[in-house]
Amino acid sequence: MTSPIRRITEANRVSWNLIAPKRHGEPAEFFKNGGVALEDFERDLAGDVRNKRVLQLASSCGDQVLSWASLGAEAIGIDVSDVAIDMAKRKATEAGIAADFRQADMFDLPADLVDIDLIYLSWGAICWAPDLNEFARIVASRLRPGGSLLMCDHHPIWEVLAVRGENHLAVAGDYFGRAVPRADTDDAKRPVGARGQAEAPPFSAFVWPSSDVIMALIGAGLQLVTFFEASSPDIYDGLGDAGARLPAYYVVKATKPAPPHGPPTG
Repeated sequence: MTSPIRRITEANRVSWNLIAPKRHGEPAEFFKNGGVALEDFERDLAGDVRNKRVLQLASSCGDQVLSWASLGAEAIGIDVSDVAIDMAKRKATEAGIAADFRQADMFDLPADLVDIDLIYLSWGAICWAPDLNEFARIVASRLRPGGSLLMCDHHPIWEVLAVRGENHLAVAGDYFGRAVPRADTDDAKRPVGARGQAEAPPFSAFVWPSSDVIMALIGAGLQLVTFFEASSPDIYDGLGDAGARLPAYYVVKATKPAPPHGPPTG
């Protein structure tokens, strides 16, 4: 029998496949010329990734995976959309960058993806997790001791606020909705490729309070290293100067502790 999680992610896969061709990201030439589609703070938090295994969950068209590969990592991208994975593979070939792209549900990862040095999620990924505790458990099980999760994502406050004009917001979602799929009432919250379309395919996305995310990771045995929130006024398009006074994204880094060393012998 198909689990509730798999029913949700499979339905989302069908919808992602419909819009993936509209989600191009950076062109292959950008990466061929040495471009890196990562924020400076992401690179700083990740540290030196040369010869390390970096796995991105929900990798979409592959821009960040190709960036990690360009920085010397053994980079792997997982996405539920087979169309997106095919696009990412073509981009990697055109850019001449070696990267491993695979179609898979992040709740059913390939068995060989273990002992990962860095698991990375970016800019609209955690909202696709129907079960936060199960997500955290899977992440912890795939990291090597000393490995880390790095997540840079839209702030859940942004997920529930809709811009209605300059300095004018409406509450268009439930910050405490958790495992109940959010009501898709604000076009800005739809994925790129689905916005502005009366016949956009349906998606099941979830609003997880940032405290829930942190506690799920701690509950899975990870140690919190970094947590911060930041503004990005552009994400509140049309709000005006007030957009700089609201959180737009948040960043979490959590590490899997290494086993304690035994007592000295001899």
